Amino acid sequence: MVQTNNQDRRPVALITGASRGVGRGIALALAKSGFDLVITGRTMVEGSATNPATGRILVGSLEQTAHNAREFGATVAMVEADILDLSDVVPSFHRCLDLGGGQIDLLVNNAIFVGPGNDVRFAESDPDDIIRRTNGNLIAPLLFTHAFLQHALRNPANPQTGVRATIFNITSDAGKRTPERMADNGGWSLMYAATKAGFHRMADMLAHEYGHEGIRCLNINPGLVATERVLDSGADLAWISRAGVTPEVIGVAISHLVQDPLIENGTYVHAQQYLCEALGDEEYERLLSISTMNGQSL
Repeated sequence: MVQTNNQDRRPVALITGASRGVGRGIALALAKSGFDLVITGRTMVEGSATNPATGRILVGSLEQTAHNAREFGATVAMVEADILDLSDVVPSFHRCLDLGGGQIDLLVNNAIFVGPGNDVRFAESDPDDIIRRTNGNLIAPLLFTHAFLQHALRNPANPQTGVRATIFNITSDAGKRTPERMADNGGWSLMYAATKAGFHRMADMLAHEYGHEGIRCLNINPGLVATERVLDSGADLAWISRAGVTPEVIGVAISHLVQDPLIENGTYVHAQQYLCEALGDEEYERLLSISTMNGQSL
C-alpha cells in the first residue's frame, strides 16, 4: 500500500527507537523490501547504552542499524532524539523530514520510555516516573505524529490507492486488557497500561478523522519479543526469552502489512498471528527457525 507516484523515488520510512529491538528489526526488514530510512534513537554509537535493569552495556546503536540497512541498498539517515525531551520532539521530526528528502511515506511509532517503575503498583509509583512515562509513551508520540500528519496531508495521494501516508503504531496488549498478575508480581503497572491505552487510541481516531484524506493508520502489537534488553535481563524476563520471537519476525510482519490492502484502516493487528496467517504455518515455522539461528542479526 505504500507506493510513490514517482517510480524513480524509493519510499521513505521513519522509524523511532531503531537502535535495537523491534525498531531495528522493522528498519532492516523495510530496507530489505525497498525503503529508504530515517531512524531515530538515543544510542548513536555502539557500547554507549546500558540496560537499566542490570547496568550492563546493551548491544545496538543507530550506526549499526544504519550499516546493516545500507547492505540492503537503502539510503539511511540517523537523527539523535530523546522522547523525554518534549521541547525537541517537533524539531526532531523536522530534522528527520529534511534528511528524508522532504517526503516521508511511512511513520513507525516505536520508541517508548524504558526505565524504572514498571514493576510497582500505583501507590508506590514515583510521581516523577508517572510524568516520565506519560511524556515518553503518550505525549511525545502524539506531538511527533501531529507534526508528521501536517506534513503527510500535503503528500500527493497515490492514484491507485488514494493513500498519502501510512502510520504504524507499535502498541501493546497492556493497552487493551488487565494483566493476570499485579505489577509487583509479574504484571504490568497501571502507568504503563494507561499510557499504552491512550497511545492505542491514536490509530482508530486518526483513521476516523483522516482516512478519507488518504491517511492509513494501524495498531500493531508485536507480542512477546526476545529483544537485546530482554535477553540481557536474565531470570526476570526469561519467560519472554523462551516464548518470544526475534525482532526479525516483527520486521517481516511489518513489511507484509505495508503492502496488504485487505487490512481495514484503524484496526488492531497482532503481528505474529497475522504473519502466521499470511505465510502459512509451514513457512512461518521456517522463518522462526531461521531467525532463531541467526540470533539478533538479520
